[in-house]
Amino acid sequence: MYRRFSFVEPKRSRWNVTSHPEWNPPVIWLCYSSILEAGFFHMNSCSRTKRRGFTLIELLVVIAIIAVLIALLLPAVQAAREAARRAQCTNNLKQVALAAMNYESANSCYPAGSYSNYNGGSPSTTCASGVVGCKSPENFSCFVRMLPFTEQQAMYNAVNFNLTSSNWQNLTIAGVQLNILTCPSEPNTAPSVIASSTPSASFNVYQIGSLPAGNWLQYFSSYAGNAGPFNFGYNTTYPIAEFTMQYGVIFNDSSVSIAQITDGTSNTFLFGEHSRFALQKAGNGYVNSDCAWNSGRYYDTLFGTFYPPNPPTAKGYSYYYPEAAAGNHPGGVNMAFADGSVRFIKNSINSWMISGTNKSSYGDFYPDGTTVASYIWSFGTAQLGVYQKLSTRAGGEVISADAY
Repeated sequence: MYRRFSFVEPKRSRWNVTSHPEWNPPVIWLCYSSILEAGFFHMNSCSRTKRRGFTLIELLVVIAIIAVLIALLLPAVQAAREAARRAQCTNNLKQVALAAMNYESANSCYPAGSYSNYNGGSPSTTCASGVVGCKSPENFSCFVRMLPFTEQQAMYNAVNFNLTSSNWQNLTIAGVQLNILTCPSEPNTAPSVIASSTPSASFNVYQIGSLPAGNWLQYFSSYAGNAGPFNFGYNTTYPIAEFTMQYGVIFNDSSVSIAQITDGTSNTFLFGEHSRFALQKAGNGYVNSDCAWNSGRYYDTLFGTFYPPNPPTAKGYSYYYPEAAAGNHPGGVNMAFADGSVRFIKNSINSWMISGTNKSSYGDFYPDGTTVASYIWSFGTAQLGVYQKLSTRAGGEVISADAY
């Protein structure tokens, strides 16, 4: 760019030689024109133009506008990400449900929550043959039994079913993470390190023999099988009366076939979310144990509808809290039904009343009207909610399609 000077006639007067005999020379203004490199006039001014920047107020206004736009956009981005995670969680549960259905087709029953003692043998009241926990012999989880139906035949072949899930010989599978058992909304999916006393006062303790040298890990499951309204564990050393209170589809020593789900497969839970992170909000005393994917302990890979989904972490819910369905999706949990479908169940689903008037000597709340004697639970006068009705396989309840 360059500049050229020119003579310009002032606009405030006209100069005409013929009309003005007394000639007065015009006022000559020296102005300049900025000319572009192409040769065209860009501006014509008689004074120098000063460049002007932003004021502080203008800058603050711009920053405020940008902040508002970000504040409006961020929740939308987070919502889109959560929707994608929930969709992946739905797909995981569908794959698990399909695996269970294929298992039922091949074995004429759904996989049990676990089988007492080892390899289907008769349980004993004393430990024998290097088997741990004979008085509480919940064993391998339903997910271990379903490994061949989730394209994990090699892992299934590595399991020694002549021992329990607590024997160190079966440490290998404990340290394997399965993607279909991991919800993408879990904040922490890191495994726990197994020690000789891990996890302390829990079933899944590796204490038979010496723990081999090495860094042994325990991975967890975000999902669990539906044991029904009362999920308090069972094994064949218990009175048979305790077995009769198992109303779900997958529970300890179960052998439920699809023909026994008379409430309809589309009206019965099969699997549900059972987030380790969400459940530990009530306490982390079993941080290294709860939800261990290979353990059939009833609070590891089974859930019940004793409490509503994602129950509050108040004291009255503490003891039975680990058995509840819980997830990290806002507003509810994903549930897989026995027909293979997956639906989102809201936390606000109709559930039986828990007012706090019916509770244990330790202060744990029981559903109103339920009774328990010698570890045997009964509905008593309790009014089952829609949530409890969906967890029973043959209750004969009527459930409206718009109730959940």
